[in-house]
Amino acid sequence: MYGVFDKRKGNKMKKVLTNVVSVILIASMGLSVSGCAGKIKPVAKKDFKKALEESFDIDDDDYTDYNGSDCDNVWYVEHDYYVEYYQFDDEDDAMDMFDEFYDRYEDMVDDKDFKGRHRSVVNDKKAYGYILLKGESDDDDFFDGDIYGGIYWVDDTIIIVLVSSDKDKYVDNITAMIRALGYPKP
Repeated sequence: MYGVFDKRKGNKMKKVLTNVVSVILIASMGLSVSGCAGKIKPVAKKDFKKALEESFDIDDDDYTDYNGSDCDNVWYVEHDYYVEYYQFDDEDDAMDMFDEFYDRYEDMVDDKDFKGRHRSVVNDKKAYGYILLKGESDDDDFFDGDIYGGIYWVDDTIIIVLVSSDKDKYVDNITAMIRALGYPKP
């Protein structure tokens, strides 16, 4: 009979439509996550210092700014914070430094010396990578204790934004710094 709605066909159609929508949503989430793993942008030294000062409510007397012969370096290592900026004259030096961090990170993960969330992305061809950590490490070669933040490499620059504490205030400052740099957070 025309115009009569068959409930069984309606339920099947609803189920098919639900499955199609689910597949589309999963695919779009996959694309958005893979987009997050895209190349991170380099940060100029002056922009790093501005983000540092604003995120931690400090001024240039509270951190060290050093211009070396092969590397410019800014660091703020206070109150369990490890916030550092290295800009090398040679991109290979930055890659070598990141490789050292990455090897220690992989050893820690392989030895199951980390509890919590971690993620890493490395693209040698496009010269970038990062390691994100949120948890507790039991590795003397990498970090020992609570750890939150990231290690970022782009071209000739390494940026370390970590805290060895799980106190909300410290984690919030690290999150603010990472956000100010435009980098992915743990």
